[in-house]
Amino acid sequence: MKLSYVAVEWVAGNEQNNMAYFITDTCIGCTVCELKCPVDTISGRSKELYVIHPEGCIDCGVCAIYCPVSCIQDQYGNLVTRIKPSQIPKAKVIVDDCTGCEFCVDICPFDCIYMKEDPTHTGAGHYKVAEVVAEDCVACRLCEIVCDKDAIIVPNAPTHRAAMLPSQLEKH
Repeated sequence: MKLSYVAVEWVAGNEQNNMAYFITDTCIGCTVCELKCPVDTISGRSKELYVIHPEGCIDCGVCAIYCPVSCIQDQYGNLVTRIKPSQIPKAKVIVDDCTGCEFCVDICPFDCIYMKEDPTHTGAGHYKVAEVVAEDCVACRLCEIVCDKDAIIVPNAPTHRAAMLPSQLEKH
């Protein structure tokens, strides 16, 4: 297995030897990684080798867990095994902790979070809480990262929490 050219070039210039996720030469060009990437940092052509652009990768691992041929390695060089989409945990809202701030709605790249009436509040109807459309959630955990109340989580998440997310968001 070989690293894509972009990944090799990035590793060579990185003093810490921490690298972004990268796609090996066993890629079949199915496009799944590109479609699931929450930050649009993967490109390529159908049936050809795709490339993860390291400057935009937030090390979440979504591309790797969805890859049908398990050809994506993590930032430490470990090949990540595919998880069946039906077994990937999805984001869940803890209604009692949700303040209705809408940060999760704003950051979700797949528009799978929306605000709904708070079922626990019997007031005039102006209290809202987040709700997740599980079918559209890819478990990228961006919503979990921006929630300072820990009101939205991805239980037993197979993906990483992107430690470098705030600096990455400034670039987009």
